[in-house]
Amino acid sequence: MFGDMVSAGVTVSLPLFASRRQDPLIAARTAQASRARVLEEEMRRELAASLEADLAAHVAHHEQWLRAKEILVPTAEQKADLEIASYAAARADYADLVEAFTGLADAKLDALDREAMVARDGARILLTYGSDHP
Repeated sequence: MFGDMVSAGVTVSLPLFASRRQDPLIAARTAQASRARVLEEEMRRELAASLEADLAAHVAHHEQWLRAKEILVPTAEQKADLEIASYAAARADYADLVEAFTGLADAKLDALDREAMVARDGARILLTYGSDHP
């Protein structure tokens, strides 16, 4: 009477023991949380190292700017003043005078470039890492 019928059976195993039911899920979640903590710590260390390197570069650029502003520019101004006096006394020619003023202009431009670099460093550090002040 049921000769043209097919029968199929399905079996489902029920995990009755915790080692087969919960322990693998707990271990996977614990490993995932551990990986996340390790990655967070690694990123924090990289960010701290990057900040230290950027701050060191900023300090070096600031010292170079101060040196240019306080030593190189006044020295170039003094040389230009001496060349003016020498030219007025007819002991120097016009080429020496032009060279002294070119050196003065170069020293001032270099000081301005270094000041701009210090400002760029400060802005980049502030925008990248934020500020201590809210």
